[in-house]
This record gives sequence, structure tokens and C-alpha cells, in this order.
Amino acid sequence: TSKAASAVDRLTDVSKYTGSHKQRFDEAGKGKGIAGRKDIPDASGYVQGYQNKDTYKGQ
Repeated sequence: TSKAASAVDRLTDVSKYTGSHKQRFDEAGKGKGIAGRKDIPDASGYVQGYQNKDTYKGQ
């Protein structure tokens, strides 16, 4: 049935998603996977504004 097909097309059109659902897909409509669902913190130990990451060789 064309009515059911058009409803499915409308509901799966990612260009019409809003809010957090919109963040789950890229511009082409492909899902981003876990990166689109979770905010993964940077656990590198550096503060946000630090510019010289990986320049200190240590001892």
C-alpha cells in the first residue's frame, strides 16, 4: 500500500529529526553509532584549553 509506504518514508527521513535525535545522524543520513548516542569524555588528563598536548617527552 502506498499510504503505508509514504508513512514509513516520512518517519524515517532523518532530515526532519530534531533535538538529540538529529545529532545521531550525519548530513548523509548515516547513523553515527555510539558517538551519536553518548557524550564520551576526554580522559587524557589535559584541561580544555591546553595547546601543547603530546609535546612533553617526560623522563
